[in-house]
Amino acid sequence: MSSLDNLASFSNAVLSTRIDGDWSYDPISGRYRGKNGRFLSREAVEVLVDGRIKKLNNQLQDFTRRLVNGDITIDQWQGSVREALKPAHIQAAMVGVGGKQALSQSDYGRIGQRLRSEYAYLQNFASDLLGGRVSGAMALARIGLYAESVRGSYWEGATIRREKEGYGLMRRILDPQAQHCQDCLGYASRGTVPIGSLPMPGQRCACRARCKCRVEYLRQQAPTVIV
Repeated sequence: MSSLDNLASFSNAVLSTRIDGDWSYDPISGRYRGKNGRFLSREAVEVLVDGRIKKLNNQLQDFTRRLVNGDITIDQWQGSVREALKPAHIQAAMVGVGGKQALSQSDYGRIGQRLRSEYAYLQNFASDLLGGRVSGAMALARIGLYAESVRGSYWEGATIRREKEGYGLMRRILDPQAQHCQDCLGYASRGTVPIGSLPMPGQRCACRARCKCRVEYLRQQAPTVIV
């Protein structure tokens, strides 16, 4: 099986939420391993998350375009967006935390809290649309933020997973292909710091949901003892 086939298999398992049946997370290597014994790289997993976000963005763009064209009502639009957001956030968190079996009640509670925040933003968005304060072009641009917010659920899950595995350090990695706000540049310049010292990508930065940064986790080095 090629690396592309591996990624497609993992993607299908995530979308169906049968990830623990076809794939297992190996805490020693920090990677997912398929039934064929082959590992999936961290980069491949992040590509999958990006792909899920793009798929969601296409859905949300379609709903919004239909609303702007008068094909659906504001209530239908809002309901469709909510229904699309929920599974995407759950799937991203599931991948981040290490599989469906690794999702705890506190994880579901955290996902629920994030979704409630997104739904509140969506309600304000709907009010702006009804009030004529947002044009069609602005609406299409703004809806993309809801898709990008899914990345935050992935990184929150990944941080919890790495802490459980004994990683105590983190550092912000800038995407060389992206434009970065001063906040993200400042986080990256701090180098390696204890986990929890830096916000997740998309949090407390001007990029907001469009943030393209990633996080690298490291274990605390034992001090050298000279005898």
